[in-house]
Amino acid sequence: MEDADRQQSMSCDEVESRVESSAVAVAELFREHNRVLVGYLRSRLGSLQEAKEIAQEAYVRLLQLHEPGAPGLLRAYLFKTASNLAIDRLRHRRVRQRSEEQPQLFEELNTTRGESNDPAEQLLAREQADQLLGYLQELPIKCQQVINLHRVEGFSQLDVSARLGISERMVRRYVTYAMVYCHLRLDGMAVDQVRQRVSL
Repeated sequence: MEDADRQQSMSCDEVESRVESSAVAVAELFREHNRVLVGYLRSRLGSLQEAKEIAQEAYVRLLQLHEPGAPGLLRAYLFKTASNLAIDRLRHRRVRQRSEEQPQLFEELNTTRGESNDPAEQLLAREQADQLLGYLQELPIKCQQVINLHRVEGFSQLDVSARLGISERMVRRYVTYAMVYCHLRLDGMAVDQVRQRVSL
């Protein structure tokens, strides 16, 4: 029993030692490389605030490592982690932008169709609207249901989520997918090409 207690005590000491060692190593990295790291992230993200946030998260992840490793490896891991986090941030930003653009895809067609007095423009708008409806019918059934409830019937994404029994996050994914899909189809891309390029 005493041996087990001693072993447990030793493992706690080892953990404390490793945590302390890791903290010292990360603090050293911060002093030596933070300016370069934040500059690198700022050039990728276009935002000093986001660059600082990503850098901070990368340091936190370093602190969570069980084995700190050599300084050179830690530096490489820091920059790799920060780079991956920046890529994730940019990916989320693109998804958010697409989601914000999505309503315009439908509203622009409706506005064009309703406002113009030029018969040729009205005809073109009707053809585009018909094209869009056709492209929407190419989407998966669940995606069509989401678009119908959200864009046609005007339900909020939260209400759509409740009605269809799917997460609000999934509703946003369906909306974004539909928007990107229809944009690419309106640009003349073939169905197979679009499906290879975008996925749920």
